[in-house]
Amino acid sequence: MTLVSRLPELESILNQATDAGCCAIDTEFVWDRSFYPKLGLVQIGLTGQKTFLIDAPAVEDWTPVAKLLANPGIIKILHDAQQDLRILKRACGASPRCIFDTQRVAGFVALSSTISLSDLLKATLNIHLHKSETRSDWLKRPLSNKQLEYARDDVRYMVDAREWLLSKGRAMNRLGWIEEEMALYNDPNLYDETVALTEMPRVKGSGALTREQRDIIRALAAWREEKARRRDLPRPFILSDEALVGLARKPPANRDALSPIKGLTQKTLDRNRDAIWQAIEQGRTGDLPPLENGKRRGPEPDAGFEARVDLALAFVKGRCLESGLDPALAGNRAAITALVMEGSHARPEDHSLLRGWRKSFIAYPLLELMNGKCAIAINQASGFASICINIDS
Repeated sequence: MTLVSRLPELESILNQATDAGCCAIDTEFVWDRSFYPKLGLVQIGLTGQKTFLIDAPAVEDWTPVAKLLANPGIIKILHDAQQDLRILKRACGASPRCIFDTQRVAGFVALSSTISLSDLLKATLNIHLHKSETRSDWLKRPLSNKQLEYARDDVRYMVDAREWLLSKGRAMNRLGWIEEEMALYNDPNLYDETVALTEMPRVKGSGALTREQRDIIRALAAWREEKARRRDLPRPFILSDEALVGLARKPPANRDALSPIKGLTQKTLDRNRDAIWQAIEQGRTGDLPPLENGKRRGPEPDAGFEARVDLALAFVKGRCLESGLDPALAGNRAAITALVMEGSHARPEDHSLLRGWRKSFIAYPLLELMNGKCAIAINQASGFASICINIDS
């Protein structure tokens, strides 16, 4: 299988995908000593199990790939799409449109929304893939025949898998929900880098901290994030999680009191003393923008709050499972907890459960349950706690 990279070859792929109206896309990359993944290969699959392998490091003009990605008339089929799409946008600069994520769609048709590609193909088409090259060096040339076959298999059957999923979705009357969910991938903000200070970072060992300590970690992590992006280095190469937590738990009294700790060498400190101290001071004073998910409405949690959350989780899980929907698609524990907490004060712009198909399927009956207007019962046929029985007022 020959790798392609020249402009005429890429334009030919674009034309064939345009004629077909859909194509499968996947990427292979290396991501160990850099902040951003290093793209090694882009795979394109068309109908009839026709495949193309694009030699990413050799591509000089990404214009055809950008046109393919942004064309709303070509359905792009990916599995676990968001990471691949972020990588492709960074490579070619185009915002993705018209995406079909086979992994997420699987959750609408009685499969898992986190299913692997090999398990999906086994369940839908009875195809068994041999996933033997998952840790390959996709930047090294030449690629082996095993690598090339592995890469082709990732897109070879995706068009057929999509047809199976759509057929199943049609039989379950889920096509409207699937279309609505896939439209979320058209949001260009999904692929843009966030402003680091507006998010609470995930830092190992940062549990059980005071508000001030959490603010210090947030400010330090934001500085680390921006520097890691600029230098294209992994975050720990700038400052380890252990150092972040250590500085937050025992912040120095002043700039000169900063000293090396585990995960923060003297060399790093000498180069970044001022920046590290400024971040600590910013966190200590609380001079930070509000977190996007930090605004909460409604009453403070009371003694029965956790019990109500447990009841809500049981109801949502039961309702989803008996309907052949992966509960993870409806909302995670944090989303359900937030809705229970805010109750009637909740607004659709703050809660995904109050938008689209989730609103009527999950949120409305859940809020009725929380407001005491209906009661939960066990469905004797399915065994799930999923029925809301109206209570006469």
